[in-house]
Amino acid sequence: MYTQSKLFQTQIVLQLVLVAIVYWFSVAVNVQAVVCGILLCTVGIPHGSNDHLYRPDKSFLGMMKFLGVYLGAMFLYLGLWWMAPLLALILFFVISFHHFGQSNFENESLTYLPSWLWGAWILIFPVLLHLNEAVGIFRKMISSNTISASAIFDSSSLSRFGWPFMAIIGLGLFYLISLFVFERKEIFYYLVQFVVITLWYFVTPLLFGFIVVFCLWHALQSLHHQSIYYRQSMDGSFKKFVVAMIPFSLLALLSFGFYVYLRGFQIAEAFILLSVITLPHVAIMHRLYHTASKLPLQKNG
Repeated sequence: MYTQSKLFQTQIVLQLVLVAIVYWFSVAVNVQAVVCGILLCTVGIPHGSNDHLYRPDKSFLGMMKFLGVYLGAMFLYLGLWWMAPLLALILFFVISFHHFGQSNFENESLTYLPSWLWGAWILIFPVLLHLNEAVGIFRKMISSNTISASAIFDSSSLSRFGWPFMAIIGLGLFYLISLFVFERKEIFYYLVQFVVITLWYFVTPLLFGFIVVFCLWHALQSLHHQSIYYRQSMDGSFKKFVVAMIPFSLLALLSFGFYVYLRGFQIAEAFILLSVITLPHVAIMHRLYHTASKLPLQKNG
């Protein structure tokens, strides 16, 4: 069980330490940027760059087919951003809800309620806490010649009647109830996780808070699960796993660095780029969780 692993315990302790540091000390914006950059380069980007390891056909032709489908899905989604950006944004949120929650509960089901609610909490809670800033990013993401972003995302009307606060309370309670119904045996651990991440979001800015949670709680846990699956299903070692993921990790990092060099770091564009990569990655990881559920249970450490 993930909640019984040393990784989970380390994440809890590290998150509490980070909460204390940010709460008691003023962390400069440039320091936040450096921390985010290090996390993205060491964990965030690499965690999605080894999807090729899990293709059924390990031959060279299998790799070419895999890359064709993978890149094809990315370009189709990029086309959706061009033609219907609002629909693309909604799709990004939906697949992210599923993906974040599935990795946290390591559950193969598409209908497991705690997974969806946890994914929603991770994404919606910080958005509602920093609604004006988030709305500004969404406007840039969906702006085009065929749609008026201002007409859709009006932060003044969105915040009327205090509904963001009510939505936070409602979503949080719904998630806690789902834990009581579906995760009674592990409810203590998930409650601790819920509290420390919620505290973290309260004391951090939108992007800094989200990137740390994304890397520390999603990407790191996903890499942990991938390494276990690699060792069990492919009879490999952790060292072999690391070596196998290096080429595409370096390629992804170099590509991202080239993009930043050409364009600078544009937040809205960066999230669109993330969504384009996320779509095929989610499909690969869903299949991995399904396959992993059929493997003999082993201690994951």
